[in-house]
Amino acid sequence: MTKRKNSKSPLFLLDSFSAEDLDRWEAQKEKILRYHWDLYSALAYERHKIADQLRVALLEATRSPYEFNGWQRQVRYKYCLTPLSPKGSLIEPGGRFNIPDVNPDQIPPFPALYIAENKETTLQESGQHNNPSQVLSGLDLALIKKESIAIIAVKGKLESIIDLHHPQSLRIFLDLIKRFNIPNHLYETAKKIGLKPALTVGSINALMNSLLEPEWRSWCMQFDIPANCQIFGQMVANAGITGILYPSKFTKKKCLAIYPQNFDSESFIAVEGDTPEGIMSRLDAHTWLSLKATL
Repeated sequence: MTKRKNSKSPLFLLDSFSAEDLDRWEAQKEKILRYHWDLYSALAYERHKIADQLRVALLEATRSPYEFNGWQRQVRYKYCLTPLSPKGSLIEPGGRFNIPDVNPDQIPPFPALYIAENKETTLQESGQHNNPSQVLSGLDLALIKKESIAIIAVKGKLESIIDLHHPQSLRIFLDLIKRFNIPNHLYETAKKIGLKPALTVGSINALMNSLLEPEWRSWCMQFDIPANCQIFGQMVANAGITGILYPSKFTKKKCLAIYPQNFDSESFIAVEGDTPEGIMSRLDAHTWLSLKATL
């Protein structure tokens, strides 16, 4: 048996920084967060000034009514007795077209119920994992065990929706928002802190890219303000519209963000087939009143 010589593994310096560097980075972070809050506030004021015009433009862009059946909704198994509750959408960071309950004093939250036209889409939208190789299934990519979820088949009717498959319907809406004024001091601030100055949306393609941005969650998680798609959802919900129809960023299949708070006497969503006793299998204007109290 031979004796091995003691040898030390080489050390590699990955990075080095000082206390002054940490202070500088913290100060830069505060400047960036303040800039984005100031930008959000400036555009919120612009929207407020023409709120009635924006509401009319969105109402004119609606499609109605919209009926669906055989669509799918995923819920964690522990929540399967309340499959039509939008409570999960109020947890940070919320959904693509609603705002979570994280800063209610400054940014009012509102819920949305999310469904998709097939199982693969609802799994990938819930898990937020793409599948470029097509080797793994949507279930694999969502990192969810089969026994821990429930996939619910649903049907329903919505009185009015915005259909993002037909973006030209938003032309009047676009003509209003592209005239928004961004104060000059924000352009100057952006340059000083090394950011690209913000621009208003100027075309239908730019509007769709903003609303269907694949990495929308990173925006609200980094800056603690709603993403553009969430602000759009806020305007749609405030206009009394019952949903937004949009393509999945993963499968391009249809998805729906539904606003039950806007249901009229005709709008509803219901679980298809037999259900366990005691669950709310139909959500409409009447049952929403009792469900709302649990959110």
